[in-house]
Amino acid sequence: MTKVIDQTLFTAIHDVIVRELRPARIVRVDVARDLDHDGDPILRIKIVFEAENDRLNPTAVRGLIRNLREALIPLDVNEFPMFNFATVKEDAAAAA
Repeated sequence: MTKVIDQTLFTAIHDVIVRELRPARIVRVDVARDLDHDGDPILRIKIVFEAENDRLNPTAVRGLIRNLREALIPLDVNEFPMFNFATVKEDAAAAA
């Protein structure tokens, strides 16, 4: 039961991801509202990236939820972000 999000919310999420995960190149971000296995509202966020050795900076990844939640407060968005990361190669293989 995923729901489409509006452009303002997408832009806020995308901008935080691009800023926080530098120097990785963010190829695509998919975002949808959904429910977790307990029925709680979440934001499902898939990040497709290119990075040296196909690895993101672990410190940046650890801080991503905190930084994203701070950016969502002014938008009155309370859903918890759930991330899925994929390299370009992994994303292409999954689509095949």
